[in-house]
Amino acid sequence: MQTIGSRLDANNGIAPGFDFMRLFLATSVVAWHVSAIVTGDLSYVETPIVWMLGYYILAGFFSLSGFLIAASALRLSLKNFLVNRGLRIVPALAVEVCLSALILGPIFTTLPLADYAADPATRAYFTNIFGWIHYVLPGVFKDHHSDIVNNTLWTVPHEFLCYFGCYALVTLLIALKLQHRPWPLFVLAFAIGGIGMALAANGIDADSKGSGRLLYMLFVGRASRLYVCFLFGMAIYLMRHRIPYDRRLLGAALALCLGVGALPMPEGTDYPLANLLIGLPMAYITAWLGATRLWTPKFLHRGDYSYGIYLYGWPIQQMLVALLPGVTSLWVHFALALPLVLAFAIFSWHFIERPILDQRRRFSFVARVRLEEDATAAATPPARPAA
Repeated sequence: MQTIGSRLDANNGIAPGFDFMRLFLATSVVAWHVSAIVTGDLSYVETPIVWMLGYYILAGFFSLSGFLIAASALRLSLKNFLVNRGLRIVPALAVEVCLSALILGPIFTTLPLADYAADPATRAYFTNIFGWIHYVLPGVFKDHHSDIVNNTLWTVPHEFLCYFGCYALVTLLIALKLQHRPWPLFVLAFAIGGIGMALAANGIDADSKGSGRLLYMLFVGRASRLYVCFLFGMAIYLMRHRIPYDRRLLGAALALCLGVGALPMPEGTDYPLANLLIGLPMAYITAWLGATRLWTPKFLHRGDYSYGIYLYGWPIQQMLVALLPGVTSLWVHFALALPLVLAFAIFSWHFIERPILDQRRRFSFVARVRLEEDATAAATPPARPAA
């Protein structure tokens, strides 16, 4: 019987489909935001099936991250794990935040530059680098449907929490000699859903204040699916040699997700139930696709551009609305935005993220593999045509 683990072993421990999945999910984020940015219309998020696709974009990202980060946490010391994660996330994030505050902001603000620079909101925007999220810059995009400079940054603090939590959980499992018994992760994921349902039933919602607001964010609101799917991704990695790589199981997972997707979109307090119903099937779909060799355009093989696409998508789309206010077609906007976003992502990879891989080589398996593949490709002369 083929398993997720045997598929990875056959590919030297690398999930061959994850590169495609990252690109697909990041591009889907750009597409998902088009209507909200161009027209301010959010009605599409409530459409049956469509809401579930939107739910899956970030659920898939965090399932994928849980799968990969669990492998990293098992291999590395705490110091190297934190350095590895920090070098992968923070440099590109810092550059995007600085470009937004120092270039995009001054270009598009309606304030005099001296007032823009002196405004406390400008200084506060730099705290995005550390996961303390601020969405607006003074005078920027004020006549748009939303003046948020980069809405995708809302997931950054949740990524940090997942990474710290992942290492702590793996360390605990190793201490208890349970690193090959992932049932505690399944229990924790379902517990988060159960706690969320109990909190929602007791009146914890988006209007809660103080500790209630924190409980809502972690267990009840839209962020709750990130933690649940991250844990399911971790659990699937730990039991990868026991989970079948089976199209019938994939079909059942897809059918369950589509069945739930045909229901009305969950309200804020219904997220915990949705997490329990489709979190695990979505994590399996992600792992199955990751273990499958999926086609990717050749020019995209030169780097992992997904993080840059995710970071730069929203601000570039906002910039296009400011420069081309007459473009109201969603398709035209997307067609114009995607090449620009990809160009910035390519810049981010080759001039920021890729050089950082050199610093991660000694303790990052993925970095080492990518560097070796690049060196091999560069050293291999082009094949000559047969006589």
